[in-house]
Amino acid sequence: MKSIFTNLNNINTTHLAGASLSLWFVLNISTLILNKYIYSSLYFYYPITLTAIHMLLCWVGSVFVLKVYKLIPLIQISWSSQFFNILILSILFCSNIVFGNVSLRWVPVSFMQTVKSSVPLFTVILQTLFFSKRFSRDTYLSMIPIVGGVCLASVSEVNFNQAGFIAALASSVLSAIFAIVSGLILTQQMNAVNLLYYMSPISFCLLFPIAAFTEFESIQSEWALYGESRPVVILALSGVIAFLLNTFTFLVIKFTSPLTYTVSGNLKVVLSITISILIFKNETNFLNIVGCAIAVIGVIWYSQIRYEASKPKVIEVSNLLDSNEIDKEKLLPK
Repeated sequence: MKSIFTNLNNINTTHLAGASLSLWFVLNISTLILNKYIYSSLYFYYPITLTAIHMLLCWVGSVFVLKVYKLIPLIQISWSSQFFNILILSILFCSNIVFGNVSLRWVPVSFMQTVKSSVPLFTVILQTLFFSKRFSRDTYLSMIPIVGGVCLASVSEVNFNQAGFIAALASSVLSAIFAIVSGLILTQQMNAVNLLYYMSPISFCLLFPIAAFTEFESIQSEWALYGESRPVVILALSGVIAFLLNTFTFLVIKFTSPLTYTVSGNLKVVLSITISILIFKNETNFLNIVGCAIAVIGVIWYSQIRYEASKPKVIEVSNLLDSNEIDKEKLLPK
């Protein structure tokens, strides 16, 4: 079977871009909402198992796309030289998703998304501390509304939970580390689907024994007691959506511009916060809404600065990390 690009040659690029972007929005928001639903309505409080399921289904999906149907070209790597690098990225990748899922267990989607807006802050801090990188004045100034907005949203959050807040912060730090490390150790360009193909099986192998040791006994006890089969279908659906999200991330990058993707990422955060409030009806107040808005404005400002600075360069942005972040950017080495 020919690659997806050969098959789509005769289709209007504008239509492809619009369709890919629309589905990308739907899948992004669906991932967040469905994961929160799993915790709040199905009472499936097992984030490691949930992440392991996602990794398994993402690997199966990437095998079908890259090797069985060959819809997207497979990028070959040398396992002898790249295994350790992929292992490091896999650890960061699955840890980020686990902490993101843990945060969804304890705090509303809207608050989690606001806290995750701090990823640019941690990216700047880590690159400054460990790599002595210097940023423009505007970049540093854009950190002020991000920090201020997250702080205001945190102190005014009606459903504040310390464990959920710490987990969301940990996920933000790991997102920043992943972006930095991937730029340092990847020796060739990787799109979202190819990177998922290499990372997801390793991530699953890392997560499965931990889930088996810490969560499986409780899961078996609950299912034996209640005999509920619906979670199996929902869990599988969430994994399929997680894979499709990464596939459409690749298509959006292919058929749109970096500016379109950046703006869409910012809009996705706003929509995720708004839709989650409407669906789950979590309590909010004026200060909380203002804090969210300020943080998002800071991220939009930061994104614009990054876009302007990167115009002469070739950039690929990856939305692999969850299914629930604006800053899953990966600057690939030349």
